[in-house]
Amino acid sequence: MIVRMIKYTFAVHHRFYKQFLDDLQDLEVVHIDRSKEQKVAGEAAELTNEAARINQLLEQLKNYTHDEPKQETSALSVSEIADLTGSLTKRLSDCRSALEQLQETIEARQIWGDYSDQVLTGLRDEGIRLRFFTMPAKKFSLSWLEIFPIEIISRSDREIHFVWIGTGDMTFEGARELHPPREQIPELTRRSEQLRKEILAIRSELEHLANNTWILLHKRLQALRDRLEWLDVRDNQTSPIGEGQIYLLEGWVPVTAQDKLNRYLEEQGILYFQSEATEEETPPVQLKNNRFARLFEPISKLFSLPSYGEMDLTVYFAPFFMLFFGFCLGDAGYGLVILLGTTIGKRFASAELKSYLTLGQFFGLSTMIMGMIFGTFFGIVLAGVPALEPVKDNFLESESIFWLSMIVGAVQIVFGIILRIFNQLRQSNPWVALGSAGWLLLFITAGVFEALLSDVTITPVLKVIRIFGYSASLFFIIFFSGTGSVFQRLGGGIWEIYGNVTGIFGDLLSYIRLFALGVASSILGLVVNQMAVAFGKAPYIGPVIFILIIVIGHTANLAISSLGAFVHPMRLTFVEFYKNAGFKGGGKTYRPFAKQKKSLII
Repeated sequence: MIVRMIKYTFAVHHRFYKQFLDDLQDLEVVHIDRSKEQKVAGEAAELTNEAARINQLLEQLKNYTHDEPKQETSALSVSEIADLTGSLTKRLSDCRSALEQLQETIEARQIWGDYSDQVLTGLRDEGIRLRFFTMPAKKFSLSWLEIFPIEIISRSDREIHFVWIGTGDMTFEGARELHPPREQIPELTRRSEQLRKEILAIRSELEHLANNTWILLHKRLQALRDRLEWLDVRDNQTSPIGEGQIYLLEGWVPVTAQDKLNRYLEEQGILYFQSEATEEETPPVQLKNNRFARLFEPISKLFSLPSYGEMDLTVYFAPFFMLFFGFCLGDAGYGLVILLGTTIGKRFASAELKSYLTLGQFFGLSTMIMGMIFGTFFGIVLAGVPALEPVKDNFLESESIFWLSMIVGAVQIVFGIILRIFNQLRQSNPWVALGSAGWLLLFITAGVFEALLSDVTITPVLKVIRIFGYSASLFFIIFFSGTGSVFQRLGGGIWEIYGNVTGIFGDLLSYIRLFALGVASSILGLVVNQMAVAFGKAPYIGPVIFILIIVIGHTANLAISSLGAFVHPMRLTFVEFYKNAGFKGGGKTYRPFAKQKKSLII
């Protein structure tokens, strides 16, 4: 259900306006539309820059926070936190770069072994040189070992490293001379350990800084956002009149919050006007549903909120969505896993997650029920279990499941048309509902005479009723499916017939996906069981393989099938059901002018 909104216009003297805005933020009931083009100057510009700086700081410190509760123990200012964070992150980056370079040096040095640079210096003083070469293995000639004073240091399929020892100069075709680092490996290793310790120390400082300033930064960011919203209302949404002496402000208030606001306005002696929404206005949308339908509101918001003047379809698609999920998954064993998992998870979940887990419980229950109707439990066909022989006729066969999916689809489509009639009766042109009523009458007439009474002899009275049903339905469809002149409605009605005749059959066929997904899930579960039994016959490790295939196979099948069982009902809801119910959407969320109460800590 959509809560009715009342438009308020406040007239406040400029001297009391700042206090009035503070009070509105504390009341938390007035929705104020935001302009697309906002002036950001003066204080707002400074605060926007500070908020951007804090966001950047939080992004930098995010990787150094711990999972345990963070304490607000720092007395540093935002500027000091930013300077310290910048200094530490620069030091950390420099140390990591130095360590990477040192690692490359160690790798280059290790190729030649642990030799003394002093020995090389002594040999050079005596006129003996050591030169280090590398070359592709395919170009190296083994005969060089007998001709030249060289020694192979390392060899691979692709490359050979060798040393030449002698006086004067020497070149080898295809070889590249290297100049290994002069430091010895122990010294290089000691330096790398020092760098690692320094990196750990800097990370420890950053973690300490992050965990002691996290709440402080978030509180400051929250205060900035509250102040920026306040400035936006004052600078962009307020209209001064009477040479700036009086400020006008417009907002929307749910009828459920009127008493609270009116008491404040009367106590403060503030002049205000109330009015209902007109056709040209677009009030915000606040949904108010029962506990069951409220669980499905996040799903409806994935598509769009309803516009203010139409129905909220959440409560109407919720039972179908739950049924469709169970239909698509179609295995009682999987439903049991989902039900148990979500039930246990609710004991440890946060308050924000509990509603989602409750929704999961309903999905699990629906899957269990549909799985028992279809006769499938973890891929096991229950009709083939000897112990269930007396009740095997109660399980539906594939053909029955196929027709059940079509019947359920037809019911939802007709139900959508009924909702469209009621929805159109609420609009500015209620006679358009006669066009939708024509379609409903057409389906009822066809269903009664072409299906239920197809084998019955039609009496003259029934013939008159049938002719009247078809004629009246076509008349309503052709002349009341649109607005405008008679000729415009005639053209719109003919186009409506063409669109619906082709569209409704396509919509109905879309519900076959319920049957297809349910069968696919069952077949995959059966295949997993057959594979497990086949590999489980292997000697010694057979039982282990059996358990692994059962656990991994059914887990993967449950994950993939659950995704399909959620996505495809969502498509049937947002495309087939919403279309036949005449859903337009495009509503904007009711967001009262208020200070942020929810914690921003992540």
